[in-house]
Amino acid sequence: MFLSSSLMGGIGAFARYINTSGDVISFSRNFSGVVCMILILLVTRRFGAVRDTRFSAGMLFSGIFLGLLSMLYVMSTQMTTLSNAAFLIYTGPIYSTLLATWLLKEPFTKGTALMLTAVFFGCLMIIGIINYTPETGVVIGLDLDPKYTAGNLVALLSGVAYGLFLFVSRYRSDVSGDVRAFYNFIFASLTIGVFIMMWQPDMSRMDASSWMWLVSAAVITGFGAFFLLTVAAKYLMASELACISYQETIMATLLGIAFFSEPLSMMQGVGGALIVAGGVGQIFFSTRTVKVEELPEKARGHQVHIEEVKPL
Repeated sequence: MFLSSSLMGGIGAFARYINTSGDVISFSRNFSGVVCMILILLVTRRFGAVRDTRFSAGMLFSGIFLGLLSMLYVMSTQMTTLSNAAFLIYTGPIYSTLLATWLLKEPFTKGTALMLTAVFFGCLMIIGIINYTPETGVVIGLDLDPKYTAGNLVALLSGVAYGLFLFVSRYRSDVSGDVRAFYNFIFASLTIGVFIMMWQPDMSRMDASSWMWLVSAAVITGFGAFFLLTVAAKYLMASELACISYQETIMATLLGIAFFSEPLSMMQGVGGALIVAGGVGQIFFSTRTVKVEELPEKARGHQVHIEEVKPL
């Protein structure tokens, strides 16, 4: 899972070397996911499970929101710093929690409120509404850096799409992971394809180098990352996968600093840490362990220990 999230965190760096728009890059990445899942289903002889699974609107919208979050995220990496784009998309779990509280009437705990507050202030620090300089101290205002404002907003929208993806995915928790991934990548690719047809991006600037980077991005951050994620999902719980996935923000930040000399102020670093802490904290607060009390020895045929972890 660590390797998978590291590879996924590299998509923004690849996008900087590809002379086309983020929707094209994201389409190639998700289409490689389709190819990956087809191969996995063929090797494991699991296409029968796809045929036997009842299709529903939840599976459709799950794929649509995956396409939107993927497209918006790659676009944001071309418009703002890699660290900003990565931190802001990971506000998604908080939006999912708010929707669950509103629509599913799930309890809004003190822990959830604390994590939501951390993510909220983290976003303000990342965007620049809350800033700090040795000369002025902590300053709160709307004097935002115009160079990154649009990109930060797109990154926030990708976080909203991520939250919707997480929320909608809960409606078909009965579907196995490989079947869900297969449908997700298909509808994500179709969703991005619709935007490509509407926007008709300029492909004339795609030289041989850009095509090489595009194929590499699809294979490494798409096929490779998704394959490793599938393997990791067999051994880790959902909460463990979600926690480790936040390592993607660290990888994106390091790549931005190392290869593109991108600035990361102290306040932005603190904001990113708050977002990661809020997201990971919410994962822990939203899981609970239910232990079944043992029956008296005379009343049971054999001893059973059940431990159930309930996700968001």
